[in-house]
Amino acid sequence: MRRGIVSKAAVVTTRDSVGAFEALGFVGTVVEDGLQASQAVQSIARSGRFGLVLLTSDVADVWSGSAVARRLVVPVVLVIPVTSSASGVATVTVRRLIENAVGIDLVGKMTEEKSHDTR
Repeated sequence: MRRGIVSKAAVVTTRDSVGAFEALGFVGTVVEDGLQASQAVQSIARSGRFGLVLLTSDVADVWSGSAVARRLVVPVVLVIPVTSSASGVATVTVRRLIENAVGIDLVGKMTEEKSHDTR
């Protein structure tokens, strides 16, 4: 007899993107805007069922600037870029996560080194 399966990964995204993530095994939550995305992520975090939450950059604006985003440790919430997004929210978020993890702004350092490369 199988016990109830606890989902480990979720995605908060738009209707256009959710199917691809669900095909990979993520539990999808469809939202229309940043406010709904922020509320969805907080609800997912409170449920205690997920260790990873992906948040697509096209709906991440409100979440990324929130105090909850800065305090939350588990689940890990990663903002991932979507091709239709002109926002730099995902890049800034990933840059901040790397800096917090290793103690140095590696993305900025790599960008700076590329700008000085004269090959």
